[in-house]
Amino acid sequence: MDYFYLFMIAGLGLVFVILQFDKQQRSRVNLLLKNANDVQPLLMKRCMDQKLNKINAGLTADTYRVHMYNDTKRKIEANLQQIAGDYNAGKISLPVYNDKLSELLENLGNK
Repeated sequence: MDYFYLFMIAGLGLVFVILQFDKQQRSRVNLLLKNANDVQPLLMKRCMDQKLNKINAGLTADTYRVHMYNDTKRKIEANLQQIAGDYNAGKISLPVYNDKLSELLENLGNK
């Protein structure tokens, strides 16, 4: 019977240590999530950079000047400048900016 109380006390001590460790880890994770809330999604940002490169390459390539009217090209350039300005000013969020770049890329004829 003496061993029963010894194992019961040791078990309670182990449960207490586990609960303290769990509480400490939860506070660390919550702090990390709170700090990472302002970080922009890296994969979306990378995709956005690729779209910008495709749009710029499409606007400057000689092959598109034959297929595209100068008026259409100017409209796409103006839209790109407006969208980039709005994003840099903080008027639109990253997902909206990414969607608008996708629309410009479709207007340009690339997918």
